[in-house]
Amino acid sequence: MRAAIEESFGAGSLRLPREAPRRRGLFGRFYAGGGGGGHIPFSRRNKKVLELALREALRLHHNFIAPEHIMLGILREGEGLACRVLTDHDVDFGKLREDLADSVDKTAA
Repeated sequence: MRAAIEESFGAGSLRLPREAPRRRGLFGRFYAGGGGGGHIPFSRRNKKVLELALREALRLHHNFIAPEHIMLGILREGEGLACRVLTDHDVDFGKLREDLADSVDKTAA
């Protein structure tokens, strides 16, 4: 998975971004440690996947969102890089959905 992501987005694309440099001068103290320092907003696709993950959790009668729910959301969205990589590796989406639902049920029990 890591190799496929780096192939698509470049070497080091999985590294976290560096912290924003501190501002100097009169207004620097208002920005230091304040909102927005390093915050990366979600893309539309990320928001959609999280919404679908919530729907999957509700469908399974869970009151939490686990990594399995997020993966189910990714599969349900069906158009991102993760789905492309899984398709390239001939992963059976139906079987994966079943396995993820079983896994999260065992975790919840």
